[in-house]
Amino acid sequence: MARIKEYWLQLENHPWDAAPWGANRLTGRPLAQRPDGLYRPTTRDVLVIRRTAANWAAPDDRPLNPWDLTEPESAQGTIPGATLVAKVADEIVVHFRNMDERSGVADAGRVHSLHPHGVQSAAGHNGAFPLAAPDPAQGGRRGDRIAPGESFTYRWSCPHRAAAGAWLYHDGGPDGLANTAAGAFGVLIIQAPGEQEPDAPPRPVRQAGDTFARFAAVPPPPRRADAVLAFHELPGVGLCLNGRAGLGNTPALVVGHETRLTVRCLNATAAPLTVTIAGHRWEHGNAYTDVALLPPGGGATLSILAGSAEGGGGPGEWLVTGRSGNLSVSGSLVATAGGLVELLSA
Repeated sequence: MARIKEYWLQLENHPWDAAPWGANRLTGRPLAQRPDGLYRPTTRDVLVIRRTAANWAAPDDRPLNPWDLTEPESAQGTIPGATLVAKVADEIVVHFRNMDERSGVADAGRVHSLHPHGVQSAAGHNGAFPLAAPDPAQGGRRGDRIAPGESFTYRWSCPHRAAAGAWLYHDGGPDGLANTAAGAFGVLIIQAPGEQEPDAPPRPVRQAGDTFARFAAVPPPPRRADAVLAFHELPGVGLCLNGRAGLGNTPALVVGHETRLTVRCLNATAAPLTVTIAGHRWEHGNAYTDVALLPPGGGATLSILAGSAEGGGGPGEWLVTGRSGNLSVSGSLVATAGGLVELLSA
């Protein structure tokens, strides 16, 4: 049965620290903290697409990955931005407001849009500059050029099974490529008919006093987990994973013995990228593979039975690495039974 999934999103600009824990597990030496409290800041404000309550009344931030040991609590949203979830046959309504207040950027450079991959829409709701027609139902406003302080309501649909999977949505306005590279993108998940919901942790996976490498009371791992891993670049930082760089800051995802793990990998860079998960493999057509190739703007959904003869892995920590040319960034899978978890460093 078709449903209407309604979201309220707001684009904002913020300073951003790509290494919020100040960690560098590759060297074992912490990063130096600057006077402003940041460890590895971007060279300019990033753009964040935040989920809010109805009518943009208040932020409604959600974690990207509830089973991520290193995802910090944030008062400024996440990169990628808000994850939108729907099922095949749903209608998706997205109320988008542009609150880009970057100083030193001309008004023309602060015009934005939302362009979705994988779903269907009328041309006027596709967000791809310069081809969106005025929408008479919205006072003639155009969804491909939303000025600062203005808003637009997009209507997308996913009537066919072919829409199932994970897709990017991103700024497709006049400076869409540069703005996407500054963080203006998110993930749209379309669940297939019968697809099961992942397990939520019974309590936060981090406790007060935990560090980037020691976690005192991790809950028992999920039987079924769903993770989003977005590879992208940020100004002055380089290749990032979910807005972060450097092992100890990047995602560390909890799995257990025979966790059925769905990893939704997205490439928001302008170059091809490969993803590997050390010690693991997944189905690819009629065979298995341990490398996923993501074209620019593309993605792949990896289904892994962690800690099994089928999917590989087992107790310990396993690198998840994205490589593009001579750039790379790594996170990890942490296979545990729960309780005290201590991660190794150099």
